[in-house]
Amino acid sequence: MKHLEIDELIKFHLVFDDFELKGSYYDVFEAIEREILKNYKNFMARFYFQSDREQAIKSALIKLARSDRKKFNILKILPKNLANKVYAELFKKDFLFVEKSREEPVKRIKHQSLKKSERRYKIEDKMHFSSHFSRFWFRFIEPNLELLKNGDEKKLLEIIKSEFDQYASLGFELLCGELMAKILGIKDHIDSFWKKRIEIDIFLQFNDKLVVGEAKYKERKICKNILNLLLYKCKKLDINPDIIMLFSRNGFSKELRELKDERVRLYEIKDFERLLND
Repeated sequence: MKHLEIDELIKFHLVFDDFELKGSYYDVFEAIEREILKNYKNFMARFYFQSDREQAIKSALIKLARSDRKKFNILKILPKNLANKVYAELFKKDFLFVEKSREEPVKRIKHQSLKKSERRYKIEDKMHFSSHFSRFWFRFIEPNLELLKNGDEKKLLEIIKSEFDQYASLGFELLCGELMAKILGIKDHIDSFWKKRIEIDIFLQFNDKLVVGEAKYKERKICKNILNLLLYKCKKLDINPDIIMLFSRNGFSKELRELKDERVRLYEIKDFERLLND
């Protein structure tokens, strides 16, 4: 894949990370059509679960592939007991792994009454697919198998094209965490932070410093409002970051580039070439 520019190379990685391509391509959608859509039957065995809960497992994976991946999301479609069994099977097969929430439980004062919404709120971990290709399959292929069976590959390809940037945003965020780790010279996996109504893409305590970051996989430049929103989130969390890293697929506004704030560091798509070097 050395013939590809870094932006296109990232797209290929977010679909074909553990997939051996048979052909050579310049366009990810051409590769998707030829390697996956036209040969989807060849992958059915890979996503077959030898279990009497196979349909529940696939329904759960489709739900996770399209949602914010919070653990209890599948309770909207599966009973709790069945959901627990589904997760147990997926973890046993290393199909999913957990990103633990770092939210602290609310400290309750004795005899203090809580609002109904606070009593019902539960801290949730997030679920990650073990490969981008698996997530791609359950985001686009598994729920649209009827289109492929009916020979309507073109219609499914249009769906994939129209939703690809939304799909790719999570994978891009994970790559930003890898780039941040390389920049800072650490080997630890970098996670996000979330709690009720607040989420920060990248959150790291490193050498007594607090690092936060936002990743945007958009076709337009990041403007200062993204930084302002991140700072607002930090204020709500009562934290003061030492380093603020912004990652953008399509660059930054002039206002951000000329910002005089030593904490703020900007990274564009070309910076991801650092991940290609050991």
